[in-house]
Amino acid sequence: MAKFGKTYLMRIKGESPLVWNRQKKELEDEKKALKKDQLNEWEEKNWRRKAEFNEDGQVIIPNEWVKGAFIESCKRNRIVPHFATSKNQTYTSYVQSCMFEVLDAVADEKSLKYYGAYVGAQGKNSSTKVWRVRPLVEKWDATIRFIDPFGRMEIKELEDIATYAGLMVGIGDNRINNFGRFDIVSIKEEK
Repeated sequence: MAKFGKTYLMRIKGESPLVWNRQKKELEDEKKALKKDQLNEWEEKNWRRKAEFNEDGQVIIPNEWVKGAFIESCKRNRIVPHFATSKNQTYTSYVQSCMFEVLDAVADEKSLKYYGAYVGAQGKNSSTKVWRVRPLVEKWDATIRFIDPFGRMEIKELEDIATYAGLMVGIGDNRINNFGRFDIVSIKEEK
């Protein structure tokens, strides 16, 4: 049977805290049923539920966060693929066809920390901000399986895209304040 593309294992290490804000439908429905004066209390009691968990109850990084960071990196850094026929081509569409799998949990529920901040005005002409609480992990790392189905990306190009994603894009919530930044520890082809 022919080999399917290339698979790489990437080890990343968090350089800034990672913040979750996974607004699952059940959480949104609960919040919609509340009055404005009940929101702060709900946030204080339910902030841990905004993290993403695996079936063992461990905190995980969603695969789509990593894929989104890599796609955004391609859009911004404009690395031209070595096989491109035009200087205007980037890896954006190519990376969209790739698969990402985060292989390990980053924390258990008990190690999540409380991160509260005032967020956005509520309503068109309002300047009132609402207190929001999110789960945070200060020290984290992860192993990511990157599957290049066509096997055309060179490891140096992948490293450049991943480095830019970690330095300038990040993963998770509140990236505008530099949360979720990471460094590449290693990238190796999986045989």
